[in-house]
Amino acid sequence: MAVTKAKRSIHRAQLSPSRAHNSKNLKTWLRKILRFPQAKGKIIDSVEFSTELGYHCISVNFTDKTSLNFEIEARFLVETDYSDWKTGNQRLIRRWRPVQNLEFRDTL
Repeated sequence: MAVTKAKRSIHRAQLSPSRAHNSKNLKTWLRKILRFPQAKGKIIDSVEFSTELGYHCISVNFTDKTSLNFEIEARFLVETDYSDWKTGNQRLIRRWRPVQNLEFRDTL
């Protein structure tokens, strides 16, 4: 069974003026982790990233014919890499070219 760990990087988010002054809100605003216990222990069959005008999705397909889907709203840039974390430190194995949403490509 493959074990995967996501790179946990934080990119600076722009805060609204009303939230920027509170340090407790700052920590909450910059990072949010969601866990998906339904996927724990399942064997991944394939991972797909699909994009077309108005619809963008990452699908994690499992061997039991279930899937975990991430639909992405407009104005995104997807940067993907594959890393080895066996030593506790990230060792980059492969990085793919960034993918931008076609609708907003000229605005980024």
